[in-house]
Amino acid sequence: MKFEMLKELQAPNGYSNGAGLAMITLVLLLAFALGANGLNADVIWDDEFSSVTFMGAFNPPYTPAQVVESIFKHARDHVPLYYLLGAGWAAQAGWSQFSLRLMSCFFGVLMVAWLYRFAADAVNRRTAVAAAFLMTTNAFIIIYFHELRGYTLLLLLTIIHTWHYWRLASNWHVSRLTWILFVFSAAAMLYTHVIGFIMLIGLGAAHIFMERGSGRSRSIIMGWGVGILVFLPYLPTMLSGSFTWGETSGQVTAIELAEPFWLLLTNGLHILALPLALNLAYMIRRKRHRHPTVSRQLLLALFIGLALEIVSWRFNLLAINRMRYFLLLWFPCMILFAYSVTSLPHSLKLSALFILIWCLSGFQFARSEQILGFAGHAAQGKYPPLQRFTAFLQGQTGYHDYLLGFSESLGLNENRRRYDWSIADYYLKAQLGIDGAFLHTSLKRYRLEQDARGILREHPHLLLAHDPSDVPPNYARTLEIIQKDYIPCALLVDKPDLLIQRYVHSVMGCDHEPAPIAYENGVRVIDRAARYVPLSNLVQLLTWWEVADEGLLDEYNVSMQIITSDWQNARQEDRHLYELPPWDVIELSTADLPLGDYRLMMILYHRDTGEKVSGADLTTGEKAKIWPVLEFAIESGG
Repeated sequence: MKFEMLKELQAPNGYSNGAGLAMITLVLLLAFALGANGLNADVIWDDEFSSVTFMGAFNPPYTPAQVVESIFKHARDHVPLYYLLGAGWAAQAGWSQFSLRLMSCFFGVLMVAWLYRFAADAVNRRTAVAAAFLMTTNAFIIIYFHELRGYTLLLLLTIIHTWHYWRLASNWHVSRLTWILFVFSAAAMLYTHVIGFIMLIGLGAAHIFMERGSGRSRSIIMGWGVGILVFLPYLPTMLSGSFTWGETSGQVTAIELAEPFWLLLTNGLHILALPLALNLAYMIRRKRHRHPTVSRQLLLALFIGLALEIVSWRFNLLAINRMRYFLLLWFPCMILFAYSVTSLPHSLKLSALFILIWCLSGFQFARSEQILGFAGHAAQGKYPPLQRFTAFLQGQTGYHDYLLGFSESLGLNENRRRYDWSIADYYLKAQLGIDGAFLHTSLKRYRLEQDARGILREHPHLLLAHDPSDVPPNYARTLEIIQKDYIPCALLVDKPDLLIQRYVHSVMGCDHEPAPIAYENGVRVIDRAARYVPLSNLVQLLTWWEVADEGLLDEYNVSMQIITSDWQNARQEDRHLYELPPWDVIELSTADLPLGDYRLMMILYHRDTGEKVSGADLTTGEKAKIWPVLEFAIESGG
């Protein structure tokens, strides 16, 4: 039987069960450590932003139907499994990038564990440990251990599926569960990423070429057919997508992609492909050293590469910044590398030297910007550390706050693709429940004043954030604009490289507590505050309005009245609701009022009937039609 032959081939280079278990445990711990190291290292990029949008970060929780609906609306050529799992995970673990990326890290560690299991069963434990270690320490793979995308899940499913296929094709004695998992993993690959089809094409071609005479050949092909049938209900949705992959400037030919592919596969050093080349030559020369599973992995890699090229020719799939689509080739190639450095004569010394060079090269390669370009990432150094903003501000903000920061890229504020939100919204709205914007650090004086004053006209509660160790060039001027009408209050974050301070309009004062009112007609006061300024003989009233329907702006007026202690109207100013900005400061003169005690009252009434509208204070629950805002006393003449 094939199984017995494989056991014989496995014996000379195998570890004992205990040694193999101990070594793979260390490798898995290393995989988790390397993956976890990047979970909070940088701000999410465009593709990760798509993921959190599909999962429902801006209006959680999303049901499975809503996840599919979101994908259908924004990117029909995507498939839903990873996003469905992510939505469920986020409902339990939260929406921070750390918790969401942790799911990819978890799938990555499982992928390494299953690679070991597959290689140990199909080749030997020494090759299995080496393959798991090489996969774990490959700089390109590690990117996807902490990326909010489904590539580690896809790799996990491909290895699980290939392992079940190998057991079936090798005539192992298997249960019905093996067949079920074989079919399920095939369908799951297709529901995880569209390039799952490429894996099935490559594996199917290798099967027809080498296993067509096996006893289970037809059953295996039927199993793939069932897996594809399970995916058929979603196929029309996927095919209705744009498939505009080729609309990027990075598109190149397959020949031009060969060099970066080998660079990524060999951890940044092409010469590391030498052991593989030597072993292939050795196997060709001495037939008795050929391992059937290794030969099949080589054939599988060749057929996957050919399928990638064919699909790319049709859909413009491959590009320099889309090298991630080559990841399907990683696990067969890692098995080939591992077998090469553990099976040649004097393999122990060769393995030690290879692994040392591999790790040193990978460490250097991982720190280069070149590798992120191959992954398609934008330059994250232009963004402020928004993940730290959310971590430090948790529990310190209210819905009325507005964060104003600085960035070398305006991309933070821009709505991404066809979405209604931006990357800044993910950190501020989805995680903190507040709004915000980032001024470009190079804005000139006139544009800076225009943008900054525009923000201040709409937001009386401000959180100003910047890096004190690298002060933006226009920070001083921005602060000058803010301090004209705002006063500094609590320092919410005080770190050497991040300072966030609360500013409020001077009418409020730092001790002000929001005082919202919800009127029964759909008009809402988000906040209100007032103060008496004796030196200027003024009462200043700040109001911040919101309406459920813009038609209400034409129907209602607001009356601000100064009332004497015996409830006589001493001063009054009425405004149409449509005349008031979202928030505004209205000033009433007290210059000719006699000495005494006064109250400032606020009334919302229908402009035609004069009927006062009742509202409820959302803080105290009190209901009224006339709202006292301020009590003050005039103690000396103007």
